[in-house]
Amino acid sequence: MSNKTLAGIIVACTIAIIVVIVIVIAPLLQRPTPDEEIGMEDAIAIVVEEILPEIPEIVAMNPYWCLKLDSPLPEGTVIEEDSGSTLRITLGDEMFFFYLDLAPGSYYEHDVKYILVDKNGNHEEHDAKWWPRIDEVVPEGLVRFPPNEEDVIAGNVPITQPTGALMLFEFPFLRLQWCEGFIVVQGLMTDEALFSDATDTYLNGIAFFNEYKNQCSQVEGLVQSQAADVLDTIDAMVEGGRNPITIYIIAHGGTDSVKLGGQWFTANQFHNKMAAHPDTIFNFILGSCHSGSFIDNLNTLDNVYVVVTACRHDQGATPDWDTAGSLTDFNSPDTGSEWTSSLLEAMSQIVEDGAKLNAIREIAASYGVPETCVLICEASYGALGANPTFGMTQDLDLSHRWGGHDPSGYCGYLPLIE
Repeated sequence: MSNKTLAGIIVACTIAIIVVIVIVIAPLLQRPTPDEEIGMEDAIAIVVEEILPEIPEIVAMNPYWCLKLDSPLPEGTVIEEDSGSTLRITLGDEMFFFYLDLAPGSYYEHDVKYILVDKNGNHEEHDAKWWPRIDEVVPEGLVRFPPNEEDVIAGNVPITQPTGALMLFEFPFLRLQWCEGFIVVQGLMTDEALFSDATDTYLNGIAFFNEYKNQCSQVEGLVQSQAADVLDTIDAMVEGGRNPITIYIIAHGGTDSVKLGGQWFTANQFHNKMAAHPDTIFNFILGSCHSGSFIDNLNTLDNVYVVVTACRHDQGATPDWDTAGSLTDFNSPDTGSEWTSSLLEAMSQIVEDGAKLNAIREIAASYGVPETCVLICEASYGALGANPTFGMTQDLDLSHRWGGHDPSGYCGYLPLIE
């Protein structure tokens, strides 16, 4: 072998070694050394390029968005889950905080992650079910819906602002025969996610039942911290002779539980309260996540005639949607949570139509139940376009059409809605 050939081989091998070193070592050189500190853009790059691609839900292309805080959190900061769980993180170093929401726009309990990146690029993830409370304060940017675009570092959910308006109702004189009670509850506090949407949901319910009631009926509204008085309000309405009593709640929830005015109430507490008044008929409308879990607790009582919920026990409930992929909401002028506005719209369509209302009265008479019970049950089918008898074949609940949730319910004289 000539010296010239040997030299060529040595040069080629040297180049190959250099290429391997560049491929293997270069990415490591881009990361900060122990003496270097990264900034926000570097932390975002670590989350977007290294962490998010490893999240199974993101790999499966499930809905998500990842939000940032504008500045790092100092050493000693305490991060807790706002649900009141035992999760508690105390930072040992200054760290950037990111919030990965794996079911954006839900009423609430669902999988989320708290992602922390320190100034050296090291990171950690914490599984949670709720938004964080940081040093006793909920960061507004993490619960705003929809979020500000500048707070979102990654996501696959369009950030669009619903354009609907509060629902208005005008009914003919209904000649209701019962002195009924209607308890309309908005359980969110001002620093909780979807507060604005929940307020609209509450106002829609107040507007409907105030227009629907007769002169001897009573509508009671409970908002924010007042929502925690719901069980006492039930007692007061029973003492006042109201029967049936319809309870309409919008709040954040989990399995067999709902958060009202910052306090947790269980499905069993509502069961026990209704059981304590066996001569009073109850209807129960619940718009929270996992709301279907209440059905099994309440349908065992003979005096609970109706339970309708925004979703099944293992699903989330959504705020107002106007679009979903290529789908458009059939009642896009509405506002408030998607299922409750659809239910109220279906109830309104029945009440405004003399023939439909007469059919409700005939069914109620045949079963010996109040008209309101039948109205809620028939409307719960009609809202999903599943009541051709009443000419209601258009699914008004866009999140249901899209596959986001399955409203469920129990009507004492009808089979379970699945």
